[in-house]
Amino acid sequence: LCNSVKANNMADFENKTWKVEDIFQDIPGDPDNVNMIIPDEIAEYLEFKEGDTIRIQVTETGLILEKVS
Repeated sequence: LCNSVKANNMADFENKTWKVEDIFQDIPGDPDNVNMIIPDEIAEYLEFKEGDTIRIQVTETGLILEKVS
């Protein structure tokens, strides 16, 4: 993806971009679904850990990621 950067606030992500192929990856043998890869610096900023449950909301302006557990 991109170089890891320690983000102090969401403004640090305002001008960040990622390629679709870096975020969404095909699942072998499952043509109807893809894996969503959350960039490390976003996961760290949002304090996402492996095994956490997150809610993803699709809005007109983007995605909202929220830690549920």
